[in-house]
Amino acid sequence: MGQANSNSWVRTSTKDDGTKFQTAYRTNTVWNDDPNGIPSAGSFVTNLQVDSVAIDSGITGGGTNATWSTGATRGVGAGGIWSRTYKDTAATDLGFVLPDAGWDDLMDRSSNFQSQVNNNTAASIARTFNSKGFGLDSGLGSSAGALREMLRSQGSGNVGNEERDGDSGIRTQTTGPKDDPGTRKQPYNSNIPLYYPVALRNNRSQDKLKISVLKYDTRKVKPGDPSYKLSSRSDYTERVVGSVYLPVPGGVGDQNSVSWGPDNMNPMDIALANTAFDAIQDTNFKSAADKALTTAQAAASDPDTKKALASIFTKAAGVNGNILTRKEGAIVNPNMELLFNAPSLRPFAFTYRMSPRDRGESNTVRKIIRMFKQSMSVKRTKSTLFLKSPNTYKLHWINGQSRSKNHEYLPMIKECALTGFNVSYTPDGNYATYEDSSMVSYELQFSFQELEPIYNDDYTNVDRNMDTHIGY
Repeated sequence: MGQANSNSWVRTSTKDDGTKFQTAYRTNTVWNDDPNGIPSAGSFVTNLQVDSVAIDSGITGGGTNATWSTGATRGVGAGGIWSRTYKDTAATDLGFVLPDAGWDDLMDRSSNFQSQVNNNTAASIARTFNSKGFGLDSGLGSSAGALREMLRSQGSGNVGNEERDGDSGIRTQTTGPKDDPGTRKQPYNSNIPLYYPVALRNNRSQDKLKISVLKYDTRKVKPGDPSYKLSSRSDYTERVVGSVYLPVPGGVGDQNSVSWGPDNMNPMDIALANTAFDAIQDTNFKSAADKALTTAQAAASDPDTKKALASIFTKAAGVNGNILTRKEGAIVNPNMELLFNAPSLRPFAFTYRMSPRDRGESNTVRKIIRMFKQSMSVKRTKSTLFLKSPNTYKLHWINGQSRSKNHEYLPMIKECALTGFNVSYTPDGNYATYEDSSMVSYELQFSFQELEPIYNDDYTNVDRNMDTHIGY
């Protein structure tokens, strides 16, 4: 593994209050070497670094005591696209390493910052290979040669646009080794989330829908547990293998429902069921038999009960027709009542129209479609004798103002299965592509369904019944 660090340089930015501040930058470039020590073509990665200590102190960094941290990366196959890095990938609410002003500067096509980064990177690579001696520079001993290799490794796609709406794509490694046929071992986007539109990545104040792809986890019965209670699934954050951020779609809604149904019990059914229930509860069958005898004797002394019993036994004997209605113009009271049957599982459906605006965004849309198509597919074991469950999904509505992953005015959603994913490649009815063969527009239809029902205590667990959240 080889590397080259550029000289540091300083750029001046203006705060909202009009005051100026400076930030120190440098580039760190790394590449792979073959067994002979020759750099592998197409393996160069450029990291744009800042002195984070200096930034936090509000002073210019880059001196001998500088503490350099990577704020943005342009990797192999990036197409010229930069991805911004968090200060802590485990706590993304802590913000980014690269200041907003620096990121906006990098994304602004009218700025010379991109050229400054490229020129300093090429100069550092050329300087490193020049030190190897005559004939050993692998063609990288000049800035022109270094730029050619950067172009081969990282591409030269447009960065940002004239509206300064941010990164034109996020390149992530999506291929990797497989352990079982149909089972993807490598995460879908290497823990770097995808965004559509890609400008959403920088628009932190906009409300969003985050969809995380999870490894499926079962609910298990604890050994020796006499209640046979199922355990909860493991924390979804430990099972995330990919995620995507999308704008909040139109037509957001939920369908909370519970299954109820009519139930009939005539007097004989009630008496028999009550006797059986008491016998099982008391485990005293002689006492239950005595109670049943007492009930039968009392019933025999009542004329109406005699008629009802006669009608019931007549039907039980297989005689067609309702003799009680024919003789008395009445029926046995069925004691009909609407009773609770079971909870229901909520469905959620969303539709997105995706119209890429450049090559980088086309690639992002392709990655999003591939991620959902593959993750929802059934998996096979190595022997192909068994089929395994597909991935599951966690959906979060994010409040852009409070940066909360649970938007208090939109419903929370439990872990879901993706039961349907439909893609239309010609949503306008005509086949149309860009020069790179990417479709001009795509229409994606998602059909999710929760794995578990909603319970009363789920609402309590959200906010302890303080009614600060709409709940589920």
